[in-house]
Amino acid sequence: MLYLAAFLAAVALVIGGTLSKKIDVSISLPLGAALYGILALGPSVVEATAAAFNYSMFEVLTSLVLAMALGYLMGTRREAIASGLTAVGPRFAAFAIPAAIGLLPMPGGAYISAVVVDPLYRDMGLSGEEKTFLNYWMRHIWVPVWPLFQGVLITSAVLAEPVARVVSWSWPASVAAAAAGMAVGLRRVRRIGVRGRIRDLVYLWPLAAVASLAFVVPIYVAVAAVLAAFTALYRPKTGAIAAAFKYALTPRVLAIIISSLIFSEYIRESGLGEALTGYLGNAALLAVFAVPFLIGLATGVEFTFAGLAFPPLSPLLHGYNLSLAFLGGFLGVMLSPAHSCFVLTLDYYRAEARLVYRLLIKAAVAAAAAALPLYIALTAL
Repeated sequence: MLYLAAFLAAVALVIGGTLSKKIDVSISLPLGAALYGILALGPSVVEATAAAFNYSMFEVLTSLVLAMALGYLMGTRREAIASGLTAVGPRFAAFAIPAAIGLLPMPGGAYISAVVVDPLYRDMGLSGEEKTFLNYWMRHIWVPVWPLFQGVLITSAVLAEPVARVVSWSWPASVAAAAAGMAVGLRRVRRIGVRGRIRDLVYLWPLAAVASLAFVVPIYVAVAAVLAAFTALYRPKTGAIAAAFKYALTPRVLAIIISSLIFSEYIRESGLGEALTGYLGNAALLAVFAVPFLIGLATGVEFTFAGLAFPPLSPLLHGYNLSLAFLGGFLGVMLSPAHSCFVLTLDYYRAEARLVYRLLIKAAVAAAAAALPLYIALTAL
């Protein structure tokens, strides 16, 4: 019970402090992580903290910095990128631009889609909160199914099942997420007379290149290679490159990522996932949804719920139960104030977190409402 009480206290500190606007998430998250680490691990918290500074942290931080720099420089082509997808239809593009860029899994990648889609959202007269919701939510609808996302790969390893089998079980979570995003956002996306040029789709090449390279090299290597190619092709001025890396190295964002990964290590070291599964052992389906949800909510990192919650739950995760687990983890991550994409999108659109949460909660409820009948129908077949 100590682990659970410490965990709930830490989550309450992170969420309560952030939403009260009295404590920035870059402060509340480290405080929450420290509270949990000290209460749950005692003196061994020092060793667990050191263990968090590993190759995984290096990969995430390097990918984040390079991705944000690439996104900053891609902003110089944002009108053309938006034009290509807008040629299909402006309302379609309002959802499709963040969703398409979401196929490129990188920490803080919502910043790229925020930059690209902003001109279209501005023409539609959307508020900062509406822009934040649409960009943030639609960018992440692929988390349960896209093989480039670490969570899918981790799940494949945990369950000892091929990726194709994992996706064949998890897809209802993505369908529910996409339906919820469109249900909440559709009436806010206005019809406008903006026209695009289909040939401008070519400007999406950096995203396609990173996605392709990520199948054969680590994601940070893929992003670095594409960033180098982008720089060589378009030759941005030295000042623009310096500005891109200055933004990418924002201490606040780096603090959030590092704190999230340290918190994840504390959770792993304390065995919280196993403890939560034990507490909910008499309600198997509730455990399948709730354990990933709670871990995702606490850490705000897409792949931690798969790595921390799925191993103890693995006997329950075969078949469409896996879609419930992914949906729980997805909703937890999306509602976490520690999610770097949420922080970056809020900052870019200068939106107020409390108002965005109203839309996020509506979408979360809609996703759960869409997933339940789909799950019942599929398991009845």
